[in-house]
Amino acid sequence: LFTMAARSDNSSRSGSNSPSNDPNEGSPAPSEISTIALSLLGTFVAARCLAVVSRLATALAAPLAGFYLMSTCPTNESFDAKRELKRVLRGDYKADTDPSKPKNFLEKALAKVNATLEAEAAAFAGCNVEIIDLLGLVKLASINNSITKTSYYFLGAVDKWRYIMAKDFPGKETKND
Repeated sequence: LFTMAARSDNSSRSGSNSPSNDPNEGSPAPSEISTIALSLLGTFVAARCLAVVSRLATALAAPLAGFYLMSTCPTNESFDAKRELKRVLRGDYKADTDPSKPKNFLEKALAKVNATLEAEAAAFAGCNVEIIDLLGLVKLASINNSITKTSYYFLGAVDKWRYIMAKDFPGKETKND
């Protein structure tokens, strides 16, 4: 350090603006390099610690979430196909902004009557209800209405059955020879 100060002092006395041939002139001092290296090393160690803690939290949370889903999975008997079909046909699962959702009392009453008639007709015609158990965590139920040729899908989890979607299925066509 003393020699560097002496050199800079000598160059200022000579008054020359010529570039010096000192190889250490543009590089940082050794103390700055060690500070940068320690900062990078500390950042790397902190990132590794956070990654390990994150993996540990995931390893603990996944079994707890699985146990919670298993203990709150609804039973097959709790799925009432006629009631759920009525809810779908009434428009209970539609968004409030959906223009086809009944708004006033008369529209709601007509939708309720229509849903009851269609659900009873589907029950009389023998709609097909299938419930699939997915590892005891959740259940997937489907109602296949042969009259309207529509399948309605429900997800059973956390002690409730939730409507997912409805999908039209093509009818089976028979060929007459």
